[in-house]
Amino acid sequence: MTALLAVVLALGGSTMTWNLSAQGIQSSCTAAIQAAKKSLDALATARVTPTLSNTLLPLENLNADLGDRLVAQTFLWQVSPDTRVRAASLDCSNAVADFSEEAAAVPAIYAALKRIDPAGLPSDADRALLRVWLDAYRRSGAGLPDAARTEFVALSKQLTTLQNDFVKNVSADTTALDVSKGELDGVPADFVASLKGAANGAVVLPVNASSVSIVLANAANEGVRRRVYMAFTNIQYPGNVVLLQKAIRIRYRLAHLLGFSSWAAYQMADRTVTDPQKIDAFLADLDRHLRSRASSDIATLAALKARQLGVPTAAIQAWDVAYYLAQLQKTKYAVDRNEVRRYFPAPHVVSAVLRIYEHLLGLKFTPITPANAWAPAVSEYGVSDAATGRFIGSFYLDLYPREGKTDGAYNAPLLEARRNADGSARPPVSALVVGDWPMPLGGKPALLTHEDVTTFFHEFGHCMAALLATVPYESIASFGQDFVEAPSQMLENFTWDPAILEEISSNVDTGAPIPADLVKRLIAARCTSDRLCNAYAATRQILLSDVDLRYHEGAPDMNLTTVWDEVAALVTPVPTPAGAHPVAAFTHIMGGYDAGYYVYLWSLVYAQDMFTAFAAGGLDNPEVGMRYRTTILQPAYTYDADREVRDFLGRPMSPAAFYRGFGIDSPN
Repeated sequence: MTALLAVVLALGGSTMTWNLSAQGIQSSCTAAIQAAKKSLDALATARVTPTLSNTLLPLENLNADLGDRLVAQTFLWQVSPDTRVRAASLDCSNAVADFSEEAAAVPAIYAALKRIDPAGLPSDADRALLRVWLDAYRRSGAGLPDAARTEFVALSKQLTTLQNDFVKNVSADTTALDVSKGELDGVPADFVASLKGAANGAVVLPVNASSVSIVLANAANEGVRRRVYMAFTNIQYPGNVVLLQKAIRIRYRLAHLLGFSSWAAYQMADRTVTDPQKIDAFLADLDRHLRSRASSDIATLAALKARQLGVPTAAIQAWDVAYYLAQLQKTKYAVDRNEVRRYFPAPHVVSAVLRIYEHLLGLKFTPITPANAWAPAVSEYGVSDAATGRFIGSFYLDLYPREGKTDGAYNAPLLEARRNADGSARPPVSALVVGDWPMPLGGKPALLTHEDVTTFFHEFGHCMAALLATVPYESIASFGQDFVEAPSQMLENFTWDPAILEEISSNVDTGAPIPADLVKRLIAARCTSDRLCNAYAATRQILLSDVDLRYHEGAPDMNLTTVWDEVAALVTPVPTPAGAHPVAAFTHIMGGYDAGYYVYLWSLVYAQDMFTAFAAGGLDNPEVGMRYRTTILQPAYTYDADREVRDFLGRPMSPAAFYRGFGIDSPN
């Protein structure tokens, strides 16, 4: 046994193999799928009276086994430094998805599942598992006539490939601009110093989420802000728009094959809200309440722009919003985002946030050194219960940009909660991936914005949700789509608490925590930017939600750019500029949130109500934290969201806190 393996096993950490070659991925992927097909065929041809033990559990296990065997093979396309490995991993992901589409459309298995009586199953988890698999088979066309089922499976495979290609194209994009240093006046010096040189003394600016957000918020030169914005909103245009158009057509056909009026109706059929019109009304009502305030906020920015430019009037363009919000924070609230960054060096933020979660949820995190990971900068931790010492699982942190790595920030459940054959719990493994933090430079740590800190707090909440589920089956180890964001959104509130801010801050030069006066000013400026209470940010969320639903509620041949521009003009006070095509990089609707982006606003209703328990009981109160762990995180998808929130709060869910956060007295 190697020293590394001994350490990993002692901590209960991951023993997955990450240093796979492209050929190794291909061969192991093929073998695992063949084994799964053999098990599936045996299940489909079994002549038994269907029960939990001879039908439902074998079905769950063959799918879980396949996922477990191919964790690295299907994840590396998002994070591997090797181009060939990424390509092979993406091929494997598509192949697994193709098998899953076929497996969930086998009529004999669907018929067997329908014969199992839920009332005869021994536990709530077993009944939830049956519900999930019945939904999966019904939604995968297993009940269709042969010809329609064959078409459904073929189209579903095409859709998966389109979706993966769309996301891959964005993550692999290498768009860059040559920008003179003079054009970057106002941009933090450490960021400018990190850029590679170009001809004539210019620098090369990568057009990605990290670089663009820094330039748009800081560059005094409107011309360069416009250039950067237009380049960013045309990433992978027109190719990705073509892929999305094809996907929308396929989704429309799939929905109609199953008898639904639209893809939105199909997607929402197994959610808490099953009627798309109810979500349309929710979004319209919220926009009605917030539009005038958002317009007023933009008018304030326009007046500030006019004063700074010395002209009578000025209009705020899409590339101006972040810059003049930062200027407003400076002039009205005396908050300089670059001063704030100096109190959030990434290593300190990470360690402090981990300590907070340890305390709040009754956990202990132990670094595993060296990490068994896919790249040198990735770290690994073992997780155990603080009270009993029981090992729970492990997680990875992959926090800095890398060529070919997916952008943004997300948590990937690599191995989900599962009960082994002997009844013991199989430890889950999760990975928190960030692609848009700045890189450390010159031996100094990366400095994070307060927005970066809030996002990390949010994503680590997803990581904990993935690790702390205690359900016996992988298929119910996560939340339903319209609740999945709520627990992490609830935790965003923590990063606006003075005591929390003091704990997670440390001046990069002196080590001092963020001063109380600066915290007071930061909190006073909160609703200039925070999506939990900022009207303009909410209208942007309404825009994305409404665009997504319009794409998936109507006929499939609409002009996607025209729809985007029309919705933007209706629901936000800042229109999308001519020539911009942000839909080409709208990865959410090709990455699992199609006809579902609205959940970011809908689940915020749950999130803000759940936060009232922490606001009343104390943000550092482990009793409230443990109740949250046991009533929300541990049961995962065993029960519906309303029941779990009621168990946590001791009362039914109320939308009052959500509307109150936006200054709305009533949802009517």
